[in-house]
Amino acid sequence: MFSQFKERKTVAKGYGFAGTILRVNLSTKDIKKEPLNKEIAQKFLGAKGLAAYYLFTETKKGVKPLGPENKLIFMTGPLTGTRAPCGNRFCVCTKSPLTGSWVDSHSGGIWGPELKWAGYDGIIIEGKAAGPVYIWIEDDKVTIRDAKWFWGANTFTTERLLKEKHVGNRMARVACIGPAGERQALLANVISEVRAAGRGGHGAVMGSKNLKAIAVRGHGKPGDLIADPVKFDGAVKVAYDKLGKSPVTGPAVKGALSIMGTSNIIRGINAAGGWPTRNFQTGIFEKASEIEGQALTKYLYCPPVSPGMVPCWNCPILCTHLSVIKKGKWAGFADEGPEYEDVTLLGATCGVFDREAIAVAEYFCDFYGLDAISIGGTIAFLMECYEKKLIAQKDTDGIDLKFGNADALVQAVMRAGAGYGKLGPLVANGSKKAAAKIGRGSAKFAIHVKGLEIPAYEPRAAQGMGLAYARSDRGACHLRPWTAGAEMLGLDGINPKETKGKAQLVKVSTDATAIAFDSTGICLFVAFGMGADDVFNMVVPATGFQYKDFSEFVTIGERINNLTRAFNTREGLTKKDDTLPYRLLKEKLPSGPCKGQVVKLDKMLPEYYKLCGWDKTGKPTKNKLQALGLDFVINQLYG
Repeated sequence: MFSQFKERKTVAKGYGFAGTILRVNLSTKDIKKEPLNKEIAQKFLGAKGLAAYYLFTETKKGVKPLGPENKLIFMTGPLTGTRAPCGNRFCVCTKSPLTGSWVDSHSGGIWGPELKWAGYDGIIIEGKAAGPVYIWIEDDKVTIRDAKWFWGANTFTTERLLKEKHVGNRMARVACIGPAGERQALLANVISEVRAAGRGGHGAVMGSKNLKAIAVRGHGKPGDLIADPVKFDGAVKVAYDKLGKSPVTGPAVKGALSIMGTSNIIRGINAAGGWPTRNFQTGIFEKASEIEGQALTKYLYCPPVSPGMVPCWNCPILCTHLSVIKKGKWAGFADEGPEYEDVTLLGATCGVFDREAIAVAEYFCDFYGLDAISIGGTIAFLMECYEKKLIAQKDTDGIDLKFGNADALVQAVMRAGAGYGKLGPLVANGSKKAAAKIGRGSAKFAIHVKGLEIPAYEPRAAQGMGLAYARSDRGACHLRPWTAGAEMLGLDGINPKETKGKAQLVKVSTDATAIAFDSTGICLFVAFGMGADDVFNMVVPATGFQYKDFSEFVTIGERINNLTRAFNTREGLTKKDDTLPYRLLKEKLPSGPCKGQVVKLDKMLPEYYKLCGWDKTGKPTKNKLQALGLDFVINQLYG
């Protein structure tokens, strides 16, 4: 390995970790179990951090995302599978076929805890199988098995078939791809029991390896993973108390996540002029009342005004709801959601206000294994192309692809999933590729960063979100960090029009998010009720790691962000990639409280680079890398 990690000290089971990394080579069929290095774990912690370490050190510059040399990493964190509230997350990391950059996507449910209870902190998947396969894991027994018999199945059927095949004393858990991933569609994702590791094309990488699914059953216990159970339980109690008292995460508070789900913020975002409408042409949707959280609760969620129906494992927040369509052309469909991002991108961004159609469109995204955010963003882009007569019905399979056409929305999603006709591949591979094919100036309103479609916040109504989108390591991301709450919802009283202080806000929040949530295995939504310091107070007794203070903990987040930045720099991404679409930089927002605004990226990006310790091109300096203990990166970036 590298000099600073030569001792290869292992992490014993019972210290926040299972203590083992599973390595599966699909080309050679070799299966290896490696002890987790304690020093590496302490420096990068888990989930995103550990995955970033492995992907950077084990892949070569220029690796082809859909080639057998690329690696696909599933990783948990030290709080995954423990008693920590919402300790149910795992991440999937790789080099993205959509952006050519680092990409990590996180998912909840119970698959992550099940992997941990089976005895593994993560899985590193290498090579390519000769034909369709799946991986079956039951504690110390790991096998690669034939998947020809269900190759082609949708994600729901895949889950059912594998659970039926592996009936045992506890239910097997499944993470899989659908037909979109098998075809290596660039917007394909990984679905784990209706939860999605959604962004950046992980499903395409999984499909390129002929890997259909990973099914796991573990018999460990949450209490087996803790270094200091007494102190850990005390910190957990504090966390639960804070979450229960919060007006957002508290289960009994009207308007909280448990009542309206993530769509509870739609009314506020729309009022702030920040709800992306008709491919980001405006920030206010005149039909918002038809699809905001209150309407979904009244007309779609089953039963109405209910607590969360289908929570992730060990979740007190209960944000996920079940929608059941009882009448009309879509009667009989049931969908877990739709969530805020999907209501926005499949709804307002496409000019659609038909609740049932949005729910059905999201259902088919999960059915085929597609990223609903990018699918909605791409359809919205194509709708604008259609209305501008840059494409015609001969290009859309005869579909009248205009804004607001709910039937056209559903048909476009289904074609993308099935790869059908001319429209299907155009949607399934994202707006950047679609714009390159269509040409005629369409790239100016293809709303993506580095190829990844922009999520559900209009950055001209929140300057910090504009900066966050532009320099995120995986392309446009609303979680790295989520400044929309502070800027649009007034949670911290920050002026959305101002650029002053936004670089600092993005820098500090990105580092805290990378460690406290993306690398611990705990859901980001707990941040609505408690702080990153509360997460730190659980991590220390869980792992036994003696970090000197909270600031050292946050420095791990900075180390992780510099490592993923170094990965992107090594792969050829530069300052020119840290930008936004022409529309957001040059076209003024036409209405709302932020009317007349564009994103003033040139005022924020240089300051952000300076705060990060990067040079004027956005490249981490030698001094910064050395200060963060990333000496092994220097040779690859500087020779």
